[in-house]
Amino acid sequence: MKETRISEIRAESQNDALVLEGRAIVFDQATAINDPAGSYTEIIKRGALDGADLTDVRLLFNHDLNRVPLARTPRTMSLKVDPAGMTVRATLPNTESAREVYESVKRHDLSGMSFAFKVPEGGDTYDPKTNTRTITKIEKVYECSVVQFPAYSQTSVEARSVMTESQKRLRKLQQLKEVIKMIKLG
Repeated sequence: MKETRISEIRAESQNDALVLEGRAIVFDQATAINDPAGSYTEIIKRGALDGADLTDVRLLFNHDLNRVPLARTPRTMSLKVDPAGMTVRATLPNTESAREVYESVKRHDLSGMSFAFKVPEGGDTYDPKTNTRTITKIEKVYECSVVQFPAYSQTSVEARSVMTESQKRLRKLQQLKEVIKMIKLG
């Protein structure tokens, strides 16, 4: 299932080129996820991107698939996995929409970056005792997006996709907790 997360981005100018850089994924950082089913902690482990499909990744604005991409791997965008996570570097086209995004990032009006990804079966675990989802394997990164509202500045995360099996288990656990609470009060 495709999932989405948020983090930082910055703008720089090189020989009149519009370049955006950001760290889309940070490893081994506990992050609060606020999902319609409830909140939980999530950690993407170092090594989760080993063997991940990072080909044909698009850079979008606000995950809008109806707009022309701002960049695309490998020609106008590169992704680099390092011990801390994954960075994005994109050279934007000289278009009105790209200049608008670039200037907004440069002015710090836009400071967030998000990414959509897929975790394969068995690529994550959920610990109900600590209410923590740990991602050990990402199968595919679909896109990165410049976004308006990052959840937090370092590597903010916000769930914005179809629920994974771990999220379904979390929802059931929370429903059971509510039933137990109602039984105790009743």
